[in-house]
Amino acid sequence: MNAHSAYRNKNYRVRKVISHDSEKSIPLQIIDTFIGIVVFLLEKSYLVDSDVSKIKSDLIYRFLIEGDNLIRFQNQIRLFEWTGNEELTQINIAEHLSPFVIHKTSFDTHEMARVQDILYKNPNITTKGLREELGYPNTMLRLLLGYKDELYGSGRNSFLIK
Repeated sequence: MNAHSAYRNKNYRVRKVISHDSEKSIPLQIIDTFIGIVVFLLEKSYLVDSDVSKIKSDLIYRFLIEGDNLIRFQNQIRLFEWTGNEELTQINIAEHLSPFVIHKTSFDTHEMARVQDILYKNPNITTKGLREELGYPNTMLRLLLGYKDELYGSGRNSFLIK
């Protein structure tokens, strides 16, 4: 910060920095979570075909679809790109949210069709059997439960409330 101040001919100086352990600070954990979501969207990590990416995408999607979170996220997250000069250009987070929501909706529609097809052919299949039939690891169980609840009309996050 001090180097930036000197380089940019600003008149501020950072004299003291106090470190905080994020494991003991709920506000820092919340900030870290939101930064993680923003970076995930900006880097388009949801396009990576991996179980971890699918799980993270699902968690972010569940958060965004709950209540008015999508609108609040768009209205309260402010991003700026530093162009290297004295200028900061505001980035519209909606430009990164929209492709994510479209991708996730398309992915979910395809996966829920697979779930529905398996359930139609074998209505007595256990959740474990369904998970294995889909080729999902155990870490994707919540994703599957969300699909099932949505197919039964309960809503994507309803199994979390039970």
